[in-house]
Amino acid sequence: MSSTPERAPSGHVDRVADYYDDNTRRFLLVAESPGSDAIHRGVWTPDVANAAEAMDTVNRLMIERVRGYVPVDGARVLDLGCGVGGTMVRLAHEVDGLISGVTISRVQADIAAKRFAREGLTDRCDVICADFAELPARPHYDAMVAVEAVVHSPSLENLLPSLVERLRPGGRLILCDDWMTDKDRGLAARERCLDQFRAGWRVGSLHSVAELAAMSECAGLRLVEDLDLTPYLRLGRPRDRLIKLAVGATAVVPRLRERIVEMPFWANMIGGSALQVGLSRRWLEYHLVVLEKA
Repeated sequence: MSSTPERAPSGHVDRVADYYDDNTRRFLLVAESPGSDAIHRGVWTPDVANAAEAMDTVNRLMIERVRGYVPVDGARVLDLGCGVGGTMVRLAHEVDGLISGVTISRVQADIAAKRFAREGLTDRCDVICADFAELPARPHYDAMVAVEAVVHSPSLENLLPSLVERLRPGGRLILCDDWMTDKDRGLAARERCLDQFRAGWRVGSLHSVAELAAMSECAGLRLVEDLDLTPYLRLGRPRDRLIKLAVGATAVVPRLRERIVEMPFWANMIGGSALQVGLSRRWLEYHLVVLEKA
């Protein structure tokens, strides 16, 4: 089915948990819009006026695609890889129902729970610290969303059927993530870049949207929308250029690169720098994808 084998290393889930436990508080400090409680990327669509709005773009786009496809009251929505709960809070203000989230990171789960308490949402928002591939069979959800999360799955091909089992008929799975393209496939520079992205950002499943669509169809989902957000990312910011220089210096000693990629801080630098290159050369693209259960 997939032309690209999944090759997450042994212990991958634990490595993802360590990565976010160690990095999350720093992510919040250096976010494009500090104080937003969002650790995903800002998307500068033409209607966006400032960094806060850019950080909310993905949330807004997801809400638009959830509203109208869930019950007007009593909806159940699940945020896969919910981070510190920013998207969940936005959903809770826009969708009448229960918003659940799951994160592999204990640090993120604790931050999210405290935010729900501050917002007075503990009766409508709950977060569990677990692997989203091993969720209870019930309850069933009207919609599931995931922002920059499913790329960490050791096997997206195995994950999709388990999610479909927990999604009601007609329910939506909305994914916003990085997807591989076929551009320059086989080129040595491209493959090195993607390998650095995988290693640094603890990526377990890197697929194209076409591969996702094929896997989804086999799992009982149909692709209803594919929105390319890559043109609206701001690449090559001063901070990104500094990181590229720092990461480039480590390439002089390959064994050094191999060692520091295991350190969550440097792993983020290495993976993020590779991501910038991949996006700028269109080896990777950032897409919002909507799938629907038959």
